Amino acid sequence: MKFLKNKDYLTKFDSFIFLPKCMEILPLELNLKIKIDDLLEIEDQKNQIIKNTQLFAEGKPSNNILLWGAKGMGKSTLIKCVVKFINCTLKNNVKLIEIFNNNLEFLPDIVYQLNKTGNKFIIFIDDVTFYKTDKNFSLFKSLLEGSILSNTNNIKYYITSNLRHLSSKNDTAISNDDPLTSKEAKNNLISLSDRFGCWIGFHRITKSQYLKIVDHYIKKHSLNNLSKNIHNLAIEWSIAKGEFSGRTAIQFLNNLILNQDKY
Repeated sequence: MKFLKNKDYLTKFDSFIFLPKCMEILPLELNLKIKIDDLLEIEDQKNQIIKNTQLFAEGKPSNNILLWGAKGMGKSTLIKCVVKFINCTLKNNVKLIEIFNNNLEFLPDIVYQLNKTGNKFIIFIDDVTFYKTDKNFSLFKSLLEGSILSNTNNIKYYITSNLRHLSSKNDTAISNDDPLTSKEAKNNLISLSDRFGCWIGFHRITKSQYLKIVDHYIKKHSLNNLSKNIHNLAIEWSIAKGEFSGRTAIQFLNNLILNQDKY
């Protein structure tokens, strides 16, 4: 196989990464410090992805998924945690392959090669944003739906983006003087995201939700004996970071662990 040169990897490993310089798909162990139960305040999103992935693993109808929305809310981590959960807890075998968002030109060749195997693959691409001059916009759109390669039953795409339609409307040439041109440009803007069978949105959390996540990690790491002003410290940290999010909570916790003697 062109990209997966060692076929034994498929029996030994569940997670892989495509490295363009060596033109090879290589195994990479998922040593996740965060478990699926640690991802709070996104229960609906979590359940949707678990259900879809389970259906895919069982060979039943399932969707490509677009995870879009607020940064720091666990979109990428959730994908990795779900695959780990499906393989370990539900005893299914799904392979996760990460492809960097600037290597989409290799997707047709990769998909063609993966289709020859008897394994099920989730192709994970993080932080995707397209611009009007990006040739990969049409390429990826065709791969999702339209190309013969779209009919590969052993491959699904799980994509994350901060943008609902993967492309900014401000980057699309829309003329207010020409209604037809404006309509066509808007239709083209959503034509890629529309080919995902499942859209899952992630939104900003409130201060109380943020503090709930902080409390979860404090308890998990047995740090309850630290300063009683933890919530105040957590709020100060979030102000410095400029947001309430799961990522901010974890970064605060890591800083707390590193500086326990100060508290």
